[in-house]
Amino acid sequence: MSPRPFTSGIPKALLDSVQAGTMRYMYKGIPTLKNPFDLALYTRLLWDVKPRTLIEIGSYKGGSAIWFADQMRSMGIDGRIFSLDIIAVQDVSDPIVSFMTLDSLASAMPRDWLNGLPRPMMVIEDSAHTFEHTLSVLRHFADVMRPGEYLIVEDAIVTPMGIEFDGGLNGGPALAIQQFLSGRTDFAIDPELCDYFGFNVTYNVNGYLKKVIS
Repeated sequence: MSPRPFTSGIPKALLDSVQAGTMRYMYKGIPTLKNPFDLALYTRLLWDVKPRTLIEIGSYKGGSAIWFADQMRSMGIDGRIFSLDIIAVQDVSDPIVSFMTLDSLASAMPRDWLNGLPRPMMVIEDSAHTFEHTLSVLRHFADVMRPGEYLIVEDAIVTPMGIEFDGGLNGGPALAIQQFLSGRTDFAIDPELCDYFGFNVTYNVNGYLKKVIS
């Protein structure tokens, strides 16, 4: 089977319009930076998986963590959220959200600690979007995750959008996903989520990664 291309079925003009809205999207007055496709897909995924631990790498202003917390409560999910960033979130709080300042994943979330967290677990990588950082996050969590759990890589849409940040992304999330999956059989792209609204009609292009075997 040929590998899935890192393209999206969203026409460029529409994608530019969606991006403009995404960059100013707020939840409860807090910048959240989520697009309508993935808000819908996350709602479905939360219901299907019912994660008792959700780890978000990249908090920004805290809006997405608060949105996830409200969604989990509305679905009756008894869970906790750990949201990490190198810059501390200010003036945002929720009873089930722990905002953590990230120095390194190895020190903030060691393997033994991760293994002791309530399951199922869901991990969302939404931080620097560089190839190196995205790949390091994927490798850090991969071996502690269990079949049926999801490792989600946000914003590989930057590849079809042709976006490069200051300093460059060195291939960004798309290249990190490709390299992470190369030679692995324990994770697979979930096409049902990626293609729910059309081929990769999501900002998480080929980024819904499901652990399929131990």
